[in-house]
Amino acid sequence: MNVRLCLSRVLREFVLCAGLAICACGGITEAPVNGLVVIDTTGTHQTLVGFGAATAYKASLLSARTDDIYQVLFVDSGLDILRLGNWYQNQTSTNTTPTTPFGDSAAVQVVQKAAAARGGTPPKILMSSWSPPAYLKSNGMTRPPPNSGSGGTDPAGTLIQNGGAYAYSDFADWWVRSLQAYAAQGVVPDYISIQNEPDFFTAHWETCLWGPMEGASMEGIATAGYGQALDAVYNAIAASTLASRPVIVGPETTGFRDNIVQKYLDGLNLAQLGGIAHHLYGSTEDNPNPDWFNGAMGSVGKAAAAAGLQTFMTEYSPNSPTMFDTAWLVNNALTVENVSAYIYWELIWSPTPPTGLVTIASASPSSPYTINDTYYALKHFARWTDPGWVRVDATSSLSAVRASAFVSPDGGSLTLVLLNTSAKDHMVTVSPGAFPFGTLAIYRSSGASERTANVAPEADGSVFLPSRSIATLTYTP
Repeated sequence: MNVRLCLSRVLREFVLCAGLAICACGGITEAPVNGLVVIDTTGTHQTLVGFGAATAYKASLLSARTDDIYQVLFVDSGLDILRLGNWYQNQTSTNTTPTTPFGDSAAVQVVQKAAAARGGTPPKILMSSWSPPAYLKSNGMTRPPPNSGSGGTDPAGTLIQNGGAYAYSDFADWWVRSLQAYAAQGVVPDYISIQNEPDFFTAHWETCLWGPMEGASMEGIATAGYGQALDAVYNAIAASTLASRPVIVGPETTGFRDNIVQKYLDGLNLAQLGGIAHHLYGSTEDNPNPDWFNGAMGSVGKAAAAAGLQTFMTEYSPNSPTMFDTAWLVNNALTVENVSAYIYWELIWSPTPPTGLVTIASASPSSPYTINDTYYALKHFARWTDPGWVRVDATSSLSAVRASAFVSPDGGSLTLVLLNTSAKDHMVTVSPGAFPFGTLAIYRSSGASERTANVAPEADGSVFLPSRSIATLTYTP
């Protein structure tokens, strides 16, 4: 052995024993703190529906492309779910009728190309309505037109009334016709949400207010009831001739502050829901600490467990997302709320703001695209799990090291995701318990450039976690 190398190793061992470490620049820093993560595959939790993102808006940036971006988005990422908007008959603010033809060709092309990239199988589809068409709105428009000011005395809009009663049956009929029209184009949702954010109005995009109970006052108007609408849509779908009937999730509120999810649930027939869905907006901060959500997550998780329902986080991205905080939030949703599905907001987006998992420069089919750091945050969970995997117990001896573990349906594969939330580096030993495996692989993201890089375990089988890093460990036969 080279004498200089030998002395270097002796010095390294000496300073490690003293609680110090040699940094790359030759200085001395604190040694990594050792931790232990123990996995117990007999402690089971929720079954995954999967991870995903949305092209409800900006689908035209993606639909005409024929390059490898579909491989990047729908295969390499491991994403399982694509969230679409139900834009049937409401592509314009006004002047649509019940006979307006289908026009959402962008969504059709995206689904077709995603399926082709995945070997013929499309991703699971969640379809949400941002607004019914104008002819079913109390204000006669899906959103106020540009430069219209307040939009009149009823800017937000709710469901229209006929003869003094809200037109729930017409709304339900529109939903059935929507599903038939999309199915005729090969787009068959697995899940639907009858209204995106029923508790929220903005003049910047399509909205429709539905109260937790009929007649609730919101934005200065009396609103139709979300529960009555759910009942009408559920029964209309059940009575329809649809070859494939989607599962309904809801109420898909803007967030869950002030127990808003539970307030909506109180007015619903929960037997008509296949999952409790919500978003995560509502913090006063641009990019809140992920642990800020834990109290509300725990409350919604308990409400779902009491109802015997799974939970879906169906939309979120802050104005300034980061890779690590995104992964941290996914971990909390999985382990605190026990979500079965986590759906990021922008699968793709334009350069301003650059909040999508992938940024696409323009609608030109040949325009460049950029894979953003948030893509890797989702990939750490999605790439090495699949729908049907079950979350199992993973306990960390260090509060700064967060862990979530998942076992395949056949019991043959185990995936563990670790996050070091500390400003210090950590060395983590993993005990997979009685789980038998043949191969361990580690994929880590850290610093400015390491992104799901395949790294070797330490000599003793432990994994090195730099500050604010993510590592996915896969145990396979």
